[in-house]
Amino acid sequence: MKAWILNIGDEVLLGKVCNTNASFLGRELFKLGIALERVAVVGDDSGMIKKELALFEKSEADLLITTGGLGPTHDDLTKEAVFEFFGLKAETREAVVRNLEAYFGGDYPKTNLKQANFPQEAVLLENRIGTAPGAILKMRGKTYVLLVGPPAEMRAMFTESVLPRLQVFSAESFAAEFIAMGKGESEFEEYLGELYKRHPEVSFATYPEEGRIRFLLRSGNDQAFAAALSEFRALMEDYLIGADGLTIEEAVINLLKSKGYKVSVAESCTGGMLASFLVNVPGASDVFHEGFVTYSNEAKMKYLGVRKETLDRFGAVSEEVVREMVEGIKRRNGAEARIAISGIAGPGGGTAEKPVGLVHYAIGFKDEVIAEAKIFKGNREQIRRRTCLWVLYRLFCLLKADQFQDINKE
Repeated sequence: MKAWILNIGDEVLLGKVCNTNASFLGRELFKLGIALERVAVVGDDSGMIKKELALFEKSEADLLITTGGLGPTHDDLTKEAVFEFFGLKAETREAVVRNLEAYFGGDYPKTNLKQANFPQEAVLLENRIGTAPGAILKMRGKTYVLLVGPPAEMRAMFTESVLPRLQVFSAESFAAEFIAMGKGESEFEEYLGELYKRHPEVSFATYPEEGRIRFLLRSGNDQAFAAALSEFRALMEDYLIGADGLTIEEAVINLLKSKGYKVSVAESCTGGMLASFLVNVPGASDVFHEGFVTYSNEAKMKYLGVRKETLDRFGAVSEEVVREMVEGIKRRNGAEARIAISGIAGPGGGTAEKPVGLVHYAIGFKDEVIAEAKIFKGNREQIRRRTCLWVLYRLFCLLKADQFQDINKE
């Protein structure tokens, strides 16, 4: 099966939002063994949508997936353009109207009723998160899947309603997805180069994301896939966070839960972002104990007991200070795992000795502490986010080993 993706919306075309829908759908089609031939983006323009439909109809592709333009506003034009293109007459679907009434729990703007208009030929796709349903059309020997635009809604709709249907038509394939950290894309390419050569029947795809690499493995040969997967897991033991898109914060929370440990954090340059990463995971309350945002030197002294002499002698961004921050957490609560971060997020404030992007962090576990430093590239937001991801990765590695003393001797 061959597929096209058409992302619709001015906000996507003009770069106001990142096109994460295309990357998600591309990965999912890859895992299914469906060949993605084209990804296009058009604005909220009925004429441009119809032009893409005409191109698709003339192509050899079997499946077109659209995202966006199914909502209640005047610029949501996807359904209307598709129905007009095929000469289909839309009618009000009462089931959708009932869903709208249940969703809003009473009176609601009647513009939402636009979302209930579909032709009889359309098979509706439920939207459990939002109000706009999607649809599947089979016209002139091709399949059209109309998905909503908001990424969370689109992913849920695809996974729950579209994926089971596509699995029936996709080529037989074996696939696995992993998240890895600890190296960059080019480093992993060099590290795994011989593995790739030994398994030519297996496709290895890498997708660099902020602070991590997503690996997708796929093959039509089950024996070749099993052999490559086993070798891949062995080589990547120190770098794999988890499978099926597990995030580092989810992996850390899961590991803390399994070991019965609590974690507390003290942040300076990240300004509460690390705590936010952790508490964004459902069930984090079982393990997240306490967080401190000690941005100023005064706050570090007041809440964590960092000594003024240490700050004056070494500066806030130093190994000595983050060690004292970790010790301050220990004095305040009984969390087994403790993290302290202090750095220079920029764009100003850097020096030759301490450049922008320099971050010192310390991780304490029971009676042991390790302190490390790393320089992160990017703008202020990127440096803060990459710091959080990296420190979580280091905590994950240390917890997984559960041997802080051995790692501290390296």
